[in-house]
Amino acid sequence: MEKIKIFRADDHFLYRGFRVINFRPILLISLSFGLGIFLSFFLGFRAFYINAGLFIALAAFFVYKKISGKNAWIILLFSALLCAFYSVGVLAFGARISSFEKDAYLAGEYAVIGEVKEISESADYTIYELGDLVIADGENLYMPASRMQIYVYGSSQLEIGSRCAFDAQIRTNEAYTYGRVNASAIISQIRYSANVDPDKIILSSGGGTDVFESVRKDLRGTLFENMDGENASLAYAMLTGSSGLIEEDVLQNFRYGGIAHIFAVSGLHIGVIYGLLNALCRRIRMHRVIQFAVIFAILFFYCGVCGFSPSSVRALVMCTVLMLSETCGMQYDRLNSVSFAALILLAVDPVYLFSVGFQLSVAAAAGIIVLGGHLSRSLRRIQIANRRMPEKVCSAIGVAFSAQLSTFPILIDCFGYVSGISFILNLLFIPLISAVYSILFVAAVLACIFSFAAAIILFVPEFLLKLAVMPVMMLEFKVWLICGFSFGGCAILWYLAMFFVSDKINLKALPKCIGTGILCAALIALMLLRNIMPACDALITLHSYYGSNAIFLRQGSQNYMICVGEADGKHLERIFLTEGIRALDGVIILAPASEINTSVPLILQYANIQTLYVSDGVGFVNTFHTLQVETVSGFFTFGESSALFIGADAMYLNVEGAEILICADEPQEDVPDVDILLTKELYAFMDGYSAKMQICFEKAENKISLYSMGDLQITLKDGIISLKKSG
Repeated sequence: MEKIKIFRADDHFLYRGFRVINFRPILLISLSFGLGIFLSFFLGFRAFYINAGLFIALAAFFVYKKISGKNAWIILLFSALLCAFYSVGVLAFGARISSFEKDAYLAGEYAVIGEVKEISESADYTIYELGDLVIADGENLYMPASRMQIYVYGSSQLEIGSRCAFDAQIRTNEAYTYGRVNASAIISQIRYSANVDPDKIILSSGGGTDVFESVRKDLRGTLFENMDGENASLAYAMLTGSSGLIEEDVLQNFRYGGIAHIFAVSGLHIGVIYGLLNALCRRIRMHRVIQFAVIFAILFFYCGVCGFSPSSVRALVMCTVLMLSETCGMQYDRLNSVSFAALILLAVDPVYLFSVGFQLSVAAAAGIIVLGGHLSRSLRRIQIANRRMPEKVCSAIGVAFSAQLSTFPILIDCFGYVSGISFILNLLFIPLISAVYSILFVAAVLACIFSFAAAIILFVPEFLLKLAVMPVMMLEFKVWLICGFSFGGCAILWYLAMFFVSDKINLKALPKCIGTGILCAALIALMLLRNIMPACDALITLHSYYGSNAIFLRQGSQNYMICVGEADGKHLERIFLTEGIRALDGVIILAPASEINTSVPLILQYANIQTLYVSDGVGFVNTFHTLQVETVSGFFTFGESSALFIGADAMYLNVEGAEILICADEPQEDVPDVDILLTKELYAFMDGYSAKMQICFEKAENKISLYSMGDLQITLKDGIISLKKSG
């Protein structure tokens, strides 16, 4: 008898079902809006030209579909909607940048009056955020809509709501700095900044504070008056997302462990509060509509207390969509929900797209949604000794691992490292800290209401918090860092591969394996091409960030560094981790002796130094007993190159026949003509100076500038000098 083969009606040789990917309109709209913002940054108004090409393609597609008669009008209308959102994204980003830059560009000495809106602290200084500004220079009066950040070294009597007056050298923050969008300044509307001596601050009558600022002030006072200072700073950061009060060493260890996200109010925190409120409302049998209104109001207020941070707003929108779905009896789609949350945030401020907090928050949530459930179900099928893994264990592993994968490229590119132990720490630590947070949140609310008993109310949560973070405080996680490379545009392939292996792609096993293999092979090839040092005689990389300027010279297997000015620890950390440099054969610091003494310990935190070269005219006294210091005059050998100090602020360098002049300040004596001129700023002598290539670290009109372009790379090969953006 002949065998009869039976096929499903919707079976296809590549996939089962009616389509490879389910249609999610909100996801596509959100992607279109974000793409418009992204391309507007790179192309400006020219990003609109892409729409013209899309419309031509749509018209051709429409003609084809109309002939075949397959939902042509629906496809055309939705495609036009995507183009419209793309265009709005382009316009919104341009408008946001214009809005930030409309306040006058100020530089120099000004008299300032303002009201304290926010306060954050570090080990060395206190940062005050001022609003309602009045700025004058004797001739002009400015009343900008934006805010100012002042850095005060020392104690002051300023509090939230205080009005103050002072004279200071003002710096203006620009929308684009060092090749990137200055997202933090734009989002916070910080147009100006200044360093202020506390003795020169004059307090005037205090102004009013809004309700969110009042709550933060009361919460901060309650915690620090009734808890140990270290525990209070951790508790305040967990409750409000403000980590400025935590000691830098403590916070850095949390970052190295990959668990610093507990101090960014996100889905973890909002989810815990939602769970508590939902359980309470159901306990008292509150009507669904009233329950939705009450929970939403409380969560919205809490997000306001947290400053409406991107992660908290994203979690609020997702939670709101979930509540609406439950209230209306609709099906809840998590991927559409996170897409809608991202769309709302970008509509509020398009610059959020370039904020690290927004990127990490959305990436983690999307990764858990796309890959977490699929991974958990796959683990559930594994049998160990004829027993399947518990469902909660599978779910925890799936969530932690998918979040780790989805944030990996962002962490590497933004911070230069990823914790190699973060998966295990998140798996073990997050359930514990979630329980502690739920107790701490309830206790903090009660302590603020019943302030007379705050010490008693906060005793148990403080003890639990101290117990929970004790292992993190005691252990050192820096040795577990993964670093030494970057993703750049390769991150697109990383996320495509993640999406391809998930159950969101409805392909059969063979085509899915083939597609995954192609994506992985392309990713590996491009990553190697991006991160392997090019074949050349010498490679020079230039790095700059607000006065911290570093030059790295690589010749063969040797690494050398030249600092121009006083180094910044955080900037150096990112460079060393990204470049994968752990040892330096030689270091030169073009700065006075006092700044050399400050910079050397910062460099030693991240790399061993074999030899420090200093000019005999600087007057440097070696107080570093384990460091070899060579005091030189005249020409000296710097690795395979020859070098010469020109005064205290400049040096000549001959690398593979290419002559380079490096100036930390305007030279006080004649300097030779060279091939490459590297200066800290734009100096007067550069106008008539002859050099094949002139590069400034700081802002410089009509010159190549790291301030506008970002990190640069100079390659020397066979006598040819080439310049390109680093990475």
